[in-house]
Amino acid sequence: MLSRAGLTMKRTLLIIALIAALVPAAAGAEASYHGVSTGGVVNDVAITADGRYMVAGTGGGEIVCLHRDGTVAWNVSAPGTVTAVAVAGSGDYVAAGTVGGDVLLFDGVGGRYWTKSVAGSVRDLAFAGDGRSLAVAGDRIVLFTNLGKEEWTRAVQTGTRSGETPPHVTSVAFTSDGKFIAAGSSNGAILFMNRAGNLIWEGLARGAVTAVDASRDGSVVAAGGRDRALQVYGRAGGLPWALPTGAPILALALSGDGRFVVVGKEGGDVECYRPNDALIWKNRTESNVPAVDVSRRGEAVAAGNAGGTVYLWNSNGDVRWSFDADAAVSAVALSENGDYLAAGAGERAFIFRTADEPVTAAAEETENATTAPTQAGGAGALVGLLAGAAAGAVSRLRRR
Repeated sequence: MLSRAGLTMKRTLLIIALIAALVPAAAGAEASYHGVSTGGVVNDVAITADGRYMVAGTGGGEIVCLHRDGTVAWNVSAPGTVTAVAVAGSGDYVAAGTVGGDVLLFDGVGGRYWTKSVAGSVRDLAFAGDGRSLAVAGDRIVLFTNLGKEEWTRAVQTGTRSGETPPHVTSVAFTSDGKFIAAGSSNGAILFMNRAGNLIWEGLARGAVTAVDASRDGSVVAAGGRDRALQVYGRAGGLPWALPTGAPILALALSGDGRFVVVGKEGGDVECYRPNDALIWKNRTESNVPAVDVSRRGEAVAAGNAGGTVYLWNSNGDVRWSFDADAAVSAVALSENGDYLAAGAGERAFIFRTADEPVTAAAEETENATTAPTQAGGAGALVGLLAGAAAGAVSRLRRR
């Protein structure tokens, strides 16, 4: 039979073995989401293709880049309210636009390459797939190279559909191969151009176009707007496939392969269509949906609504999870394969690992975008308790 000292030693060794087993799990565990306070209302977000980084632009003029583990990679200031952000590929280039018409280009660590100005507020930005060209939606469509050279600018022709003079560009999209650009305007014009700025075709909506998107090769172009209609064009233009949506479209996203188009509507509906075919599924949220995105092959669909909820669905429209962000959601962005999701709500930027349902207790929070995130609880706390128990046992042995 073991003596009391022997039993104590055996118990201590068991505790130490359990600590050894738990330490790697605690150190390597990744929280399902991270939230960071940016110090200003988040107006737009973007995410790298691989989901390693996200970028948020705020009303306070901050541009914040986060690692997917929630730590702040870098944080810089713009001359005014940041209205749009974009990121190229794996994060080699980051672009931001302001309400005053400033366009800024940064490298992957926050170093500024250049600042340019365009007429009007910057409402949208889009990189070519190789990052060497940046399309800007201001009062005009402007194309810059990554070296800061203005290649061309195109005005939107004054029309009568929106009753506005002069019109402005509301949305812009660049094909991944860098060959084509699509744009929408406040007077209902839908433009499709080549990289040189030559107009290939022009479509018309009955009201302001709120969003356009293009497939990776430009074979499918989708547009939606205030006229309560979804329009889908081929690369050659012509008559579009058009479908009434019953409510104004506030947001739109097209999968990279062109097989799925998702719209967020006034009133709270999110709908997924197969272009040139029919509605696939429809889900109802509780308030206006100003933000949607879809992964490259449609594996994941994300949306955010004015009521402060972030949603994630699969390609069939089945709910994977939802998350209460505690403020109106302004923007969402999915990585290429849908593994990671960036979102902005109020003054907070979030990055989610989509495979797991977000659990508040597992999140790492920061007070602001310049402080290091605090460590999550869970396994780490248990290790600490076990370590304390082991230390106590050893102390008792020494006293004997």
